[in-house]
Amino acid sequence: MKFPAIYLLHGKGGSPNGSVSQLEAELRECEPDQNYFRPLMPHADPSVTPLPSMLHLRDLGVPQCALIIGISLGGLVAAKLQEMERPDLHVVCISSPTHADETELNKRMEHRVALYSSADEVIAGRTERWPQLAEAYDLPWLDHDTDKHKKNLGRILCAYVRGFDIEEEVAKIGAIRNMQ
Repeated sequence: MKFPAIYLLHGKGGSPNGSVSQLEAELRECEPDQNYFRPLMPHADPSVTPLPSMLHLRDLGVPQCALIIGISLGGLVAAKLQEMERPDLHVVCISSPTHADETELNKRMEHRVALYSSADEVIAGRTERWPQLAEAYDLPWLDHDTDKHKKNLGRILCAYVRGFDIEEEVAKIGAIRNMQ
């Protein structure tokens, strides 16, 4: 599957040059010909709530059927836009909560994947509903420092971009980690 564009959204207080740039590098290894974008989101300022970022994302003119990969608050913002206005989008939420401030996800969407750990202290208490809202993977090895998990996340994301079964890739990574 070729997406018209892949957007990578940073988390609260983050920047386009942080963790999302590392995930883009991992994706470029398997899909170098994709169009990648890492916009600066309003929630780079930690005092900004999710709503201005969702409106900003809406105004970016994301093409139909694009893939948006969001880390933490970036994932919630993308998923909320998908839920409210853009069911055509594919959204992968990494270490994202299901709610923050006044923004809460309410319905399951097609083409939405959540990769998180219920043990992640940053989003603790805000992940329980992922199985009802997305194709959800509670990964015990994942924490909020996505940089140290970029290789494994890259493998999962590459499988998704290529249209493969990510459940298989998640299982392979879990088996490898258990053997170490």
